[in-house]
Amino acid sequence: MDYQMMVYYICQLQQQVQQLYNQINSLENRIQQLEQKPNSPKTTIESLEYHFDQLKIERLDGTLHIGLTPEDLQSMDEFSLPDQNGGPLPPVHQALEQYVNQDLPGYLESLEQQYHFPLDPSYRQTLLNDVRQQLASRIAHYQEANLPPEQMNQHILSNVKKELQIGLKKWFENQQKE
Repeated sequence: MDYQMMVYYICQLQQQVQQLYNQINSLENRIQQLEQKPNSPKTTIESLEYHFDQLKIERLDGTLHIGLTPEDLQSMDEFSLPDQNGGPLPPVHQALEQYVNQDLPGYLESLEQQYHFPLDPSYRQTLLNDVRQQLASRIAHYQEANLPPEQMNQHILSNVKKELQIGLKKWFENQQKE
């Protein structure tokens, strides 16, 4: 290899080294800028909308937890009605208890007939008991709405009833698919 060729290669190498050096300096500057910036703002979720019609129940054994995820259940210390001292329930809770006791069994029977899927009476009662146990949490969920007090009870009643009906209907629909 002659002298001129070596000089040419050395010049090319020197240019490449200079480019790499400049690129490293640029990256170091960017890193310093990012480290000096305050942490980016964190995202806060104000509220979550729960769409009960998206619930898919393939098999119902044990307890039907309306409006809860398995993670919610694991992090929960106690899942019970709010007034454990035997005191009177709030009027909206009483109205929903009455709905579960008087109207929901008829709705269940109509779904059984509609979907040709009869339930054993004890199974039907277990299902109603599970729903009854979850009324307090569903009431609390809908109490978070920013409504005047005179509209709050109707808001809770209509939404919880709708939730129960849609969830039970979806469960029967899923039974048809199996």
